[in-house]
Amino acid sequence: MNPVSRWRSLLAFSLGAAAMWCVQSGLPDAQAGNNNLGTDAYGKALRTVLDRYVDPVEPSRVLAESLKRIVSGLDRHSHYLTADERALLKQRSRGGTTGMIVEFQRAEPGSRKPSRLEVAAVLPGSPAEKIGLQPGDSILKIRDQDVAFMLSRAEVDVLLLGGDGEAIDLVVQRRNDAGPTAQRLVLSGQSLPVVTGALVEHGGRKFAHLRIRAFRSGVADSVRNTLKELRRSAGAAGIAGVVLDVRGNPGGDVGEAVLIADTFVGEGVLVRTRGRGGQILREERATQAATDDATKVVVLQDHRSASASELLAIALQDHGRAKVVGERSYGKGTVQDVIGLDDGSVLTLTIARYFSPKDRLIDGIGVEPDVAVADMATQPEAALRAALAAM
Repeated sequence: MNPVSRWRSLLAFSLGAAAMWCVQSGLPDAQAGNNNLGTDAYGKALRTVLDRYVDPVEPSRVLAESLKRIVSGLDRHSHYLTADERALLKQRSRGGTTGMIVEFQRAEPGSRKPSRLEVAAVLPGSPAEKIGLQPGDSILKIRDQDVAFMLSRAEVDVLLLGGDGEAIDLVVQRRNDAGPTAQRLVLSGQSLPVVTGALVEHGGRKFAHLRIRAFRSGVADSVRNTLKELRRSAGAAGIAGVVLDVRGNPGGDVGEAVLIADTFVGEGVLVRTRGRGGQILREERATQAATDDATKVVVLQDHRSASASELLAIALQDHGRAKVVGERSYGKGTVQDVIGLDDGSVLTLTIARYFSPKDRLIDGIGVEPDVAVADMATQPEAALRAALAAM
């Protein structure tokens, strides 16, 4: 380095160090025991950013972005949508469906792991099945948007919605492929059944196998009607038991799960909701009318069974009405409130947790099976045989 360059570098370093010393010496010292950021300090910092940043800052953009990160950082189910995003969600809700159920895992604050989107279930005959998607596949991009940088499930939902026949470009990493592939998924307006039933034989007896792939409006009636048809098909011998198969079922309408549990439980609490401080906000109780308290029941679950699936399993387990067979479930047992704000934006916030009839926590823990089954993903028929054997 020549003398002039060395002098310039030394001068730049000296000026930088002096400037940093001046800034640091002018800052107020944090008081002992009072170094946590409070709402007043946060508001002051935010106003400083809006007023003094080198370029003009659009307040609504900064506020929306900060609120998104604050809310999504609370848990994976809370999120914030701007008025524009909410309008886009409504605009794209035109009846087209993918026929798949996905599980979003946001990037944990402080970790280097990106957000992930995994296929949890694929409905038979659906657009997702037609392009070969299977549970366990990862979706890396939707409409050219990287999932890795998404903050909430709501961002995913906006991109996967559309009308009948609308094409959505995806980049997918299949479980057994070396690298990602581009796929074009065409949405369908056809309503696909989420409840299917069949009679299966085991040990010389007939059992009803009811597959419940999601909980949505009318599912409880579908379960009851399907079970009625299977009883009729079984003839005079009847059925020896019922398998409620919720493998890969991520949940949905909790009320439908409660109605199914009520079918097999005659009295008592089915699910309890507790808010901040453990306060009981709501209890759903069984009714005696049309209760089947004699037929043996097994709930078959895996690690993807979540939310309403877990509420059904643990309610029947706590009342001694069913054995739970399979893997420990996912552990999603929270209640979200959807709050519309004055500017047209919407806040979805976790306000409570679900508890079992015996006051067992589900969220973050899951439902422990009575009979554990290994290798459920690779040997699905073996899992069903284990469920039948448990009766």
